[in-house]
Amino acid sequence: MMQPMMNEMTDEQLVAPTTSFGRDSFKASRAKAIRVGSAMFNTVDRPLSREERLALAGSPLADENTLWGLVKEHDVDVQIAVARNPKVSVNILELIARTGHEDAQVAVAAHPQITASLLATLASSPSPRVAEAVATHLKTPPSLLEQLARSFDAGVRAAALRHPRLDAETLAEALKGTVETRLAVARNPQLSQAQLHALAESTPEAAQALLRHPRLDAALFAKLLAKGDETFLLAAVRHRLMTTEGLVAILERQPSMSVKEAILRSPRLTPAMLHRLGQDAKAPVRLAVSRHPLTPVGTLMALLKDENEDVRTGILGHPQMPPALVEAIVHSGDVTLQLGLLCRVPLPEELMLPLALSNSIHLQQAMLRLPRLSGRLMAHLARSRHVEIRYELAQHPGLPAGVAEELATDSVWIVREAAVRSGKLSGTTLYALSHDPIKWVRLTACGKAPTWPWEHTRRDADFDAALGGRR
Repeated sequence: MMQPMMNEMTDEQLVAPTTSFGRDSFKASRAKAIRVGSAMFNTVDRPLSREERLALAGSPLADENTLWGLVKEHDVDVQIAVARNPKVSVNILELIARTGHEDAQVAVAAHPQITASLLATLASSPSPRVAEAVATHLKTPPSLLEQLARSFDAGVRAAALRHPRLDAETLAEALKGTVETRLAVARNPQLSQAQLHALAESTPEAAQALLRHPRLDAALFAKLLAKGDETFLLAAVRHRLMTTEGLVAILERQPSMSVKEAILRSPRLTPAMLHRLGQDAKAPVRLAVSRHPLTPVGTLMALLKDENEDVRTGILGHPQMPPALVEAIVHSGDVTLQLGLLCRVPLPEELMLPLALSNSIHLQQAMLRLPRLSGRLMAHLARSRHVEIRYELAQHPGLPAGVAEELATDSVWIVREAAVRSGKLSGTTLYALSHDPIKWVRLTACGKAPTWPWEHTRRDADFDAALGGRR
């Protein structure tokens, strides 16, 4: 329904408006109309813009006369667009092949509707790029591939030798050629199993190319694996034919660290191999082992004593954290590990108790910041050797009254004063602290104290000042 509407457009309707917004809208609508077909091309009196010619050159509805006219303009991009047009005729492709730009000829050589005679015409081009494009086309006949396989250009020869339509005689001849020729033909999918094995024996350099061959079997893969270098091993670890035995064979050769890291990412890795890699001399390898989900508990226990701190702390990144490992970390005496465990894993009270009894101020501070802390653990923290811990504990919102009473008798006055401010002390304890030798403790206790029998109170200036007019 759109075609008659375009044919009925008048010249006045094709005149662009003067405003910038109107010009942009006009260009967009006009370009869209040109993509629909070439009828509008014949109705416009003024020349089309380059953008519009490009859109028309790639339109499958453009007629042959229009495409002829576009090709003769000798615009490289327009010629390329015409050469890629799925509805372009063979005559126009031949015109581009004979007189067009090099880039346009490459586009012609890749066209799916190209003929054998046109491929032969392009194969005689002095441009190696055009000849290489012919050598990669699926329709190129074997006779033409044989000719291209003897080209002076290395890229053209390699492309022809990789072509699946290369005849058996040319393949056999290439297998007897130079190392460069054998390396190129190693990627040809038509090679037989016998030819692949012979090529692996005669050309060790072809191992990398043979690794990607679709007819590679397990026997040849094992043969290549025994002789491959580090680059080959890196690619072989991820290969579909790699087995657990193959990974063990690679480890026996003491490969580089990059190969070992690739093995650690292999889905065929076993716990036995992880245990072996856990004893590697390179710290990054041991670190990767400590974080691997399949690493045995025994290996993780051994890594707890590793000389490298990153390896030891890397165990905390293990996705499962077995209970035996958690208990071992609690009793390891390594404060860094214990801190990481305390922040990562919710521990039962039985395992928290050894951490509360430790002399590490960092561990005890981390415990005080936990969302839930039992009264039993707080009682142990109240006997900490660190004043900072006792002072912070006295300000804990969940402080039990019994622990507060114990902190009220602390030898350091700031702890006693903080215990008074907690509001958990009994009246008797507050009365006793109102006679504390430290002025600030007495003042705080008086501020928190209830009404006492005044004949039993200590009458001094500080006490009177604190009570004010309460008598």
